[in-house]
Amino acid sequence: MILTIPLICIVLLWVALIYLNERHQLFSVDHFSSTTMKWIGYVWLGLFLFLLTFLIVGSSQHPPTAKDLSKVPFYSLFTLHAILLTFLVGWWLLTRRPPVGTFLNVPRERAGEAIMTGFAVGVGGWILTIALALVIGLLLAASGLIPKNPQPSPMIGYMASLPVWKKATIVFSAMTVEEAFFRGWLQKRVGLVASTMLFALAHSGFGQPFLLIGVAIISLIIGFTFYRTKNLIPGIIAHGVFDGVQLFVIIPIVFKMAGLGG
Repeated sequence: MILTIPLICIVLLWVALIYLNERHQLFSVDHFSSTTMKWIGYVWLGLFLFLLTFLIVGSSQHPPTAKDLSKVPFYSLFTLHAILLTFLVGWWLLTRRPPVGTFLNVPRERAGEAIMTGFAVGVGGWILTIALALVIGLLLAASGLIPKNPQPSPMIGYMASLPVWKKATIVFSAMTVEEAFFRGWLQKRVGLVASTMLFALAHSGFGQPFLLIGVAIISLIIGFTFYRTKNLIPGIIAHGVFDGVQLFVIIPIVFKMAGLGG
């Protein structure tokens, strides 16, 4: 019963995407070799959406406890990223294998400028995100829509206790795979607002309302940067800066100040 409404919504979304492409060329950036390949692409997209729904709903309804996390292998943290990457590879193969730079909007020109733009957006976006998230969080807490003193989820505590190389691996995987999908693939087809909503939804497994507010804000900032630059590199760098600051600095400091330890 928990899955019924999300599955109905995902079916409606899938049908809507097909309809919009058939009538209004939603996937105009894609070039299928035949009608058969296009419908195989639709099926591939449908399978991906259903799998993603099961994963997100399952993780949000049954968040792992600290005891559960102590037993899971490290590689299991990358399940979502593996699904996103598999979908991207499959879609790339179905659309005549275009140059990867074209497929994901990674031009070779002015790479240095793109990297520096990413650092600027990452630092500025982090400051703006924290400020806005605090204001929005306080307003929502005052209205009773979210708890006034939310406790950090076991997943965040688990990630905060990881050694440096594991944290770095998580940040690298998130900044590359998530940006490749949510900006390089999704935003080009459904727009900034829809891709931001789905980006926030994909992080609902953390079970932290305040975190979701911050995720939505930084996604809008990175998404707007992608819209203006048409380049994935600034978003990758900004995403890495944001996640790196959170995982290496903010979360450990907050846990230490709160006396929560690792």
